[in-house]
This record gives sequence, C-alpha cells and structure tokens, in this order.
Amino acid sequence: MKIIKLSLIFLFIISCGYSPIHQGNQKVNFKINKIIYNGDTKINKKIARNFESFSEKDSKNIYNLELISKMTTNALTKDEKGNVSSFKVTIIIDLFLSNTLNKKKITKKFKKEETYNSMDNKFELSQYRSNIEERIISQISREILIFLNQVDNDF
Repeated sequence: MKIIKLSLIFLFIISCGYSPIHQGNQKVNFKINKIIYNGDTKINKKIARNFESFSEKDSKNIYNLELISKMTTNALTKDEKGNVSSFKVTIIIDLFLSNTLNKKKITKKFKKEETYNSMDNKFELSQYRSNIEERIISQISREILIFLNQVDNDF
C-alpha cells in the first residue's frame, strides 16, 4: 500500500506540466524593431541581452520600445553604532511601447524592490547586492515579456 502511494505521488510530481515562461526558442508573435534606453546603463545592458532574440520576421506587430530605468539603494535600518544594518534596493522601469503599423501607444511601469541585510565583509556584500540586482532585473524582464505577449493580442 505504501509503495502504491509513493508511486502515485512520484508519478504526479513528474507529470505536473512545468514549463518555463521564457525559453530561448519560445515562439512570439511580435518583432522588436528598435529599443531606446535611458537611465541606468547597467540595467539597460542587462535587459537588452534578454530581448536580443525577439525579431520574428513574419510578425504582424512590430514594436518600438523605450525603456527608462532607475535604481535606488536606501538604508533602512542602522545599528546602535550608526552603521547601516539593512538596505532596500528598488528598480523601476518605465516602458513606452508603440506599434509601428497602427501607431498605437501603451505605457506601463514595472517596479520591484528587495531588502537585504548588511555584511561585515564588503566584498561579499557587493557580490550579494549584485546577485539581488540580477534577480530583480530578470524578474522585470520576464514581466515585460509577459506584458508584450498580452498586449500583442490587444493591438
């Protein structure tokens, strides 16, 4: 009886139908014609890498994107000595989307923030902060892709 239950649980877990949202070979119904970046160049370069592959040649919808990025890091709390003990990093992307064929325009704001604790080792803190920024940028890139796929049906 126990073996049957474990087998059923195992079978259920294996066949759950997980598929990632963004794959390199994902079929999209739009083409990104031009991307204009303003703001934080580090964020812009990382987002640009995520959208390099979207150039579907036979698409009916061709978009121009303008992305304005901003990142802030603020001290949240300090210890009794006055040293910062926790930070909050916020990344904001303002997206301006225009369809080159019918001239329709849409704007959307993407905002993600995360808090983290300070560390004694400044190199480790820098690496940790960099990992958090990468994760937030990746999340925002996925949200932009989902937004573009949804908007593609409305344009």
